Order: sequence, then structure tokens, then C-alpha cells
Amino acid sequence: MRSNFAALLFSTFVADLVSPIFALYLPLFAFQLGADALEIGLVGGAAWISYSFAPYVIGRYSDRVLRRKWFIAVSLAMLSACSFLYVLVESPLQLIALRLLEGIAWSVLWPIIDVSISEDVSRESNKSLSIYNTVWSSAGAAGPLLGGLLIILFIELRYTFLVTGLMMAVAAIVMSSFFHEVPRVPPAESSSGRENPNASGVKVTKGGRRTSRFWVFLVAMILISSIRGVLFTFYPPLAQSQGVSLAFIALIGFVFGASRVGVFALSMRDDVRGFLLHDGNTKKIVMVSLAVCAIGGALPLIGDPTGAVGFLAFGIVAFAGSFIFTASQANFISGAESHKKGAGAGIFESSIGIGIAIGPTIAGLVSGGSLSLPFLVAPIGFLISLPIFFVLFRRERSLR
Repeated sequence: MRSNFAALLFSTFVADLVSPIFALYLPLFAFQLGADALEIGLVGGAAWISYSFAPYVIGRYSDRVLRRKWFIAVSLAMLSACSFLYVLVESPLQLIALRLLEGIAWSVLWPIIDVSISEDVSRESNKSLSIYNTVWSSAGAAGPLLGGLLIILFIELRYTFLVTGLMMAVAAIVMSSFFHEVPRVPPAESSSGRENPNASGVKVTKGGRRTSRFWVFLVAMILISSIRGVLFTFYPPLAQSQGVSLAFIALIGFVFGASRVGVFALSMRDDVRGFLLHDGNTKKIVMVSLAVCAIGGALPLIGDPTGAVGFLAFGIVAFAGSFIFTASQANFISGAESHKKGAGAGIFESSIGIGIAIGPTIAGLVSGGSLSLPFLVAPIGFLISLPIFFVLFRRERSLR
């Protein structure tokens, strides 16, 4: 059976070169167009509003459809079109509208790639996901640097999106040319010929411990994603207003990606991956990582025209959040039954979308026009989540 691993990794690499350019520079573009704090928040969160529910729908559908190539190719083509249209934008409201369309395209792309990677026949599922994470996060680290270089070359930020549009078009062509459909058994029925009633993608075992852990990771992913969303949305405009150069902002974005690469590269080791995926380590991984993320996400409250605080904030949030990301990904996707991996991938991606949608949006609403106050979302969100985790961990312990 022929593996699509190389084609998937190529598309993943290109998409994640472009994704941080959108995430980092579109809010900055909105700021340059005269957007207020609420509009900047909406530009940062709009793409993720559709991403908060659409990945689950697409993931469930991918469990039933036997052809995935054209879904991936069409989503890449949509992203290419959005990128070209960003060049023509003249107002923050136009950016917000296009970001909604962009979110739909990402919603189609990532769940299908996630489950296709996890089903690759060339290696064990969690090992494939670790390699995949390392590749896309490496691209995510390079993306801000590429964006910064393009801004320097083109002078005006908007023309950067001409290049990203061409890149996504190439990825769409490669995927349509080199991705080969893998014969699959229609998954709607179980071996007995009847549909399996547990269609959530989560195996419920030992009186519900699996379900309890599912909710732990879901809440954790939403929280770390909201912190990440606020950082990417509000830090570039804040930094520029404090006199930090665009080149330095690009380096700060690189730090975020590089920090994630380090964790994902470590997770390719069997012993590290075993620690992250061990059920008994769930509580310490989640609580320590979230506490560190909350601290890192609040650091931009410290006024700093040098940009050093930005380096620390992005590096800390990326590093600590990657541990939760790795454990959650395995729980939602690799841990699901073979005919429910698409649903699991959809839930995983939707949790990211929910977090990045609500984080910048709420931050913009409560900012009072300030570009600093949005960073209070990180510690306040963590404190609000503590009673939820207390209940979930207590329930899990009672089911042992």
C-alpha cells in the first residue's frame, strides 16, 4: 500500500509557513488600516469562529467519505484565493469577512490531514504524529521570518500576501497530483453490520475515566489556544506602538515556532512520548503547563520597548503549551477507534478554534481601547478554569 506521508508533509509544511504569517501580520495590517482594539480582536479571532465547529463536522464526514484528496486540494486553493484577496483589502471589516472564509478553508484542511497522518501505514500512529508535529512546527517557526523578509522586500505589508497566495496554489497542485487515495472500508458499520452507537470518537472505559480525561484535555486545549490567540493578535500592534521594529516582531514569532519544535522533536523519543501519554501523568502535565502558559501570556502587561518581554512571552507559551498539545492530540486522534479518528481529529481542531476565537474576541471587548489589557485574559482564564479542573480530576480519581 502506497504511503502519502511525503505529500501530506509537504502540504503541511507550506500551510504552516503561511498560517503564522496570517496570524501575526493580519492583526498588524488591521492596526495599520486604523482598526480599534475590538476590530483587531475580531481580525485575530474571526478565522477561528468557523474553525470552532466546522472541523468536527468535516472530521465526522471524513470518517465516512472514501476520497480525501480533493477536499485537501480545494481547501488549499481557497486559502490561496483568500491570500490574494488580502492584497486588495481597504478596511478592517473586509479583513474580518475574509478571515471567516479563511477559517472554513482551514477547517477542511487540518482534520483530514490529521487523520490521514495517523492512519499512515509506514509507522506507528503516535510516531507519525510526532514527525508531523515537528515538520509543521518547523514551518511555523520559519513563517514569521519569511513574512518579515517579504515585508522588508515589498515595503508595504499587503504585498506579502501575493507570495503566500502563490505558495498555497503550489501546495494545492502538488496535493492533487501526488496524493493517492488509500482504499478504505466504509466505516459506518461495525463488524456485526450495525452502526456503532459510540460515534463521538472517544472510547469510554472503566466507568467513564476516558470520558473524564477527554473533557480535561478539551478544556486545556481551549485555554492554551485562547492565550496563544491573544498573543498573536494583540502583541504585534502593541509592540509596534511601543517602537519595536517589524524585523524584531518577526524574530519573536520565530521564537514561538522554535520552542514548539523543541518539544515536538523530543516527543519523537519513545521515553518522552511514553511520559506524555501515560494516563497517570495527565494532571501534572495539564496543570503545570497551564500555569506556566498563564504567566507567559500575561508578560506583555509589562511595558517594554525593547521587545525582550515578547521573546519571553511567546517562548514560554509555546514551550509549555506544546506538552498539552502532544498529549491531547494522542488522546483525541490516536486513542480513537479506527473508524472514528476523523471525529477525534475534528474535536481536537475545534478545541483550538474555540480557544483562538473566544480569546482575542473577549480580549478586544474588555480592552477598553487599550492594547495592553487584553493580556489579562491569560491569568484570569486560568483562575476561572481551576474549579472545572478540580471537578474533572476528582471525578477521574473516583473512577479508578
